Amino acid sequence: MTHPLVLRSLVTLAVAGCATSYLYEPSAPSTWLDGYPATTTQVPPEAPQGTVTATSFGILEITANGQPLEVVHARLVVINDGDATPWSIATADQQLELPGRAIERPMYVNTDAPANAVIQVGQRERRVVDLYYGLPAGVHDERDLAGFQLLWKVTTPAREIASRTAFARVVREPPEAPPVVVLHAGWGPYWWFDPFWGRPGFYFHRPIVVVRPGGVIISRPPHRHPGHPPGHPPTHHG
Repeated sequence: MTHPLVLRSLVTLAVAGCATSYLYEPSAPSTWLDGYPATTTQVPPEAPQGTVTATSFGILEITANGQPLEVVHARLVVINDGDATPWSIATADQQLELPGRAIERPMYVNTDAPANAVIQVGQRERRVVDLYYGLPAGVHDERDLAGFQLLWKVTTPAREIASRTAFARVVREPPEAPPVVVLHAGWGPYWWFDPFWGRPGFYFHRPIVVVRPGGVIISRPPHRHPGHPPGHPPTHHG
């Protein structure tokens, strides 16, 4: 029998395939992450010991504390390859700048790290941090927001690394073939404990970590996009 969440994903794909798709692409895309364009930064740049990869699934609806809320999503994947001393990521310091708005701190955070406002990334560890930011009045979907900038910080033994990743809205026509089904972390009410969940495309196996009390699920999933062929990074469209 088809799992209900998988069935829902197929229905969403069928509807989304009938319209033009938007996504947010970083200013210097170098790779793909869960079917979305992403950019990877060497950390620290003068003597790399690991990487920070940034991407966005765009505007989506979450349900937190029983209330629906439209948010901008951003994801950081942080890998510490070489430093014996753990790196740290203060979730409140990962900020978003929207046109004409003050810089925003995340309203909610999902992560595969143990529950803590400051995430530790030990040697040879990989941590994924999903950040959800509130939208200004009048912004409901990608048509209302041309772009934004993610201001992220990671503290390493060498120093604090602070950078800015700009995302611009681009248009993608529906693919001729059905896109790859990517079941994003936080989607649906059972994502972290359902024994029938296949877990394709994400790495969250612990209970949700949130800045505020309560649970967070994605109640309106983002647009789906096919994975890009290996060895062919995305091209920025301005």
